[in-house]
Amino acid sequence: MSVHGLKFRRPLGAALAAFGAALLLAPAVHAADKPLQVVLIDVEGGAATLFVTPQGRALLVDAGWPAGKGGPPPAAGQAPPPSSAERIVAAAAKLGVRKIDYLVVSHYHLDHVGGVPELLSRIPVGTVIDHGDNRETSAPGQTGGPADLYAGYQAAIAGHPRRVVKAGDTLALDGLSLTFVAGDRAVIAKALPGAGGATPGCAATPDKDQIGGEENPRALGFVVSFGRARILDLADVTWNVEKALVCPVDRLGHVDLLLVSHHGSALSSSPPLIAATAPRVALVANGARKGGDAEVLDTLRTAPSAPAVWQLHFATRSPEANRPAPYIANLDGGVDAGYPLTAQVFGDGAMTVANGRTGDVERYPAR
Repeated sequence: MSVHGLKFRRPLGAALAAFGAALLLAPAVHAADKPLQVVLIDVEGGAATLFVTPQGRALLVDAGWPAGKGGPPPAAGQAPPPSSAERIVAAAAKLGVRKIDYLVVSHYHLDHVGGVPELLSRIPVGTVIDHGDNRETSAPGQTGGPADLYAGYQAAIAGHPRRVVKAGDTLALDGLSLTFVAGDRAVIAKALPGAGGATPGCAATPDKDQIGGEENPRALGFVVSFGRARILDLADVTWNVEKALVCPVDRLGHVDLLLVSHHGSALSSSPPLIAATAPRVALVANGARKGGDAEVLDTLRTAPSAPAVWQLHFATRSPEANRPAPYIANLDGGVDAGYPLTAQVFGDGAMTVANGRTGDVERYPAR
């Protein structure tokens, strides 16, 4: 028995197929229940999260960096690492996915939208979902900012069905239901079912100055419902907008799985948000030198719900705050193999998380 759940070990040779290792456990745990797959793909501090339904249909949130951006440059004589789009297509193929049914672009920063053009050239994509026009202006003479990225994005998605969503809109995919709770700086007006109570710590938590550009607070965020299980993904929604979702009244309610906002940077993830949502498992899509900030990891470590926290990378900026190595997919040093974190979420709220580096799987019973 581990601290947070039951741990199962797989040999290192199974590391690249950690999803498959987790799937081997599923029949013994839930014989009549097929899980939702949630894969945090390592796109080197960018964002790309793949949801695959039991029926095999796929929703991807963001597409990481353009080729050649993101991770450290290759050493002399070494081939460049796979691009974000290549890693996404490879992760989808391991799950038998040959088409992305929905691509959600949370906002127009390079590490989220930069990989979209290449992705569309490598795998069929159905409907593209976003928050509407880019809202972040460029400084005089600046090139390569969100305004340019948005123009390239518009050109890339031409011919694809496009849906602009706002807070309160919903999306259904097989047994998956998404409610968009934030978008274009607005948040839902009414509490979701099961929410509505007062959130502790609101008065003691000051607002933070916005940094990082106007597109961050305008990012799309949503709650996924799958049976009784609930998942929260707020992309790069910033501290003050997050607070508006839970202060003074909680509009979100408890979740089973939290995809930690903003790569685990201290621009997001206030204590009231973590207290209100009370996650049981939290996955941090940080890079080696981006996100995974000590303030956020400490907030999660001391949260009343005591979530099991997993990191995509060892955070070199805050080494003392990192989780133990078994809970980190990519350690510091050595060749970066781009290992993922894969969660299986069952309809009753039970979950497993697999470390792509070690092949270890940890199971979390239903609440």
